[in-house]
Amino acid sequence: MELYLIRHPETIAPKGTCYGRTDFPLKYPVEDTADSTFSYLPPNFDHFLSSPAPRAQKLANALLSKYHPNQNPSELAINTDERLLEMDFGDWDGKLWEEIPRKETVPWMKDFVNARTPNGEAFTDLIRRVDLFLEDWKPNGFLKEKWELEQQRTLKTMIVVCHSGPIRAILCRIKGIPHEEAFKSPVEFGSVHKIEI
Repeated sequence: MELYLIRHPETIAPKGTCYGRTDFPLKYPVEDTADSTFSYLPPNFDHFLSSPAPRAQKLANALLSKYHPNQNPSELAINTDERLLEMDFGDWDGKLWEEIPRKETVPWMKDFVNARTPNGEAFTDLIRRVDLFLEDWKPNGFLKEKWELEQQRTLKTMIVVCHSGPIRAILCRIKGIPHEEAFKSPVEFGSVHKIEI
């Protein structure tokens, strides 16, 4: 199965903001990102999923409208999966990194893969839920088999709109990249990452 992973558009979050679950408004009209992203997507798809976060769903809606230009946008149902949400930074979420006490951030940055943020997640928590998502959609996976049974056809192409964290976790898993190196490669706003499961 071909899986297209798309990061949501840029938001108005000030540079240097720690945010995962906080949802800032989009910086530019969503159609701008949809136009540039659409050229990297296949002409057809079988299934479309999005993170429940508004910043991801807005792009998902805009892309679906491009695939179905004659359909009323309000009739285009978006399937979501909570496992695709960005990392939960807990008490830090929505704050500028410079506002967070260094006595909290320094130990976390030394082991960001395993260390949890206060009342939030560790990267390993995000990895676990993304791994469960992949398990469900791999060959013989529960959701893949369920979809194929309901649709009476093979699931060959799936498009997913989500966030930098889940995309990085999936790329690490598929490409065998150590999680400590997850943030070394760029995952730009609106970027498309094609992989095969």
